[in-house]
Amino acid sequence: MNITIIGLGVIGGSLGLAIRQSVPGAVVTGFDDEERTGSALKREAVHYGATSLAASVHDADIIFLCTPVTTIIRLMPAVAAACKKSAIITDVGSTKGAIIQAAKTAFRTNGTFIGGHPMAGSEGKGIEYADPLLFQNATYVLCAAKKQSGEIEPLTSVLHAIGARILFLPAKDHDTIAAAISHLPQLVAVAMMTMVAAKSRRKSGYLQLAAGGFRDITRIASSPYGMWRDILSTNSVEIRRIIREFAALLLSYEQDLRSASASRSFSKRFTSAKTMRDAIPKNSKGFLHPLFELYVSADDTPGVLAGMTAALFKAKLNIKDIELLKIRDGRGGTFRLSFETRQEAERARTVLNQRHFKTL
Repeated sequence: MNITIIGLGVIGGSLGLAIRQSVPGAVVTGFDDEERTGSALKREAVHYGATSLAASVHDADIIFLCTPVTTIIRLMPAVAAACKKSAIITDVGSTKGAIIQAAKTAFRTNGTFIGGHPMAGSEGKGIEYADPLLFQNATYVLCAAKKQSGEIEPLTSVLHAIGARILFLPAKDHDTIAAAISHLPQLVAVAMMTMVAAKSRRKSGYLQLAAGGFRDITRIASSPYGMWRDILSTNSVEIRRIIREFAALLLSYEQDLRSASASRSFSKRFTSAKTMRDAIPKNSKGFLHPLFELYVSADDTPGVLAGMTAALFKAKLNIKDIELLKIRDGRGGTFRLSFETRQEAERARTVLNQRHFKTL
């Protein structure tokens, strides 16, 4: 199988590393500017670096477009003109409507285009932050009907091989959901920081007290605008709609704060919000279905994590996710381990108890 990756940043580089590690026999060709292509070759994210777009795609069975959304759209006609008729072309763009619409025109006679969006990323930028495990257990949206799964089986096989969990969604549904759970939170975080920054210039104390919840909620305000420019422009209709809905909700809160029944109204809202928040699988992180959790209390000593994971490795138990929930310096902490099945979680409990780890 010949696979071409156009755009060798974090996502493209991670795809190359993951495919080379998990898809035996695949030949990966990369295309980007000379510097990025050279870096990808040094990291062994690709087997070959192409010198032109046409050369990179002419014999490819699968083509991944791993560039910003507007660049993906701009490259489509050239890719369609040079690729094989049987080629499968996909992308990793964060919005899907504009891409799918452009693809209908570009790939009328050559190639089959399937919109894609891996729910994975890195706070770093560039091939040096690429990670072959980036897609392990990550939700990978494909904008195709399930009945097309046979037609695009080479693509789905590659995605399963690198550990992704495929979710089929129409492009409009993807963009509507993304506006609510990703794009709106980003803009809210930016707005909160903008407001507090303006207030802090007039009066001290805001930033000194901006810890805890405020810091957690606004963490994503550190995201660079470059990665959001195309998202805001290509999904503006859905984002504007969700902003209006959210603004109306906040205004209703403001009005309720004036009424004598404010306590009752907010009690219901807080209770409902907690119920919904608690319903989000704590061990999902993009997983399509919940895993099975095991909590392990461990001493704060050198090698304790290595001992835990080594014991599970010897028992041939695969940890699907791991998180340090809390730690007390010099005393210990609690790890949350997630497993594919309940049986594996119970076997892990037995193994760790035998090694004198305390499971909760």
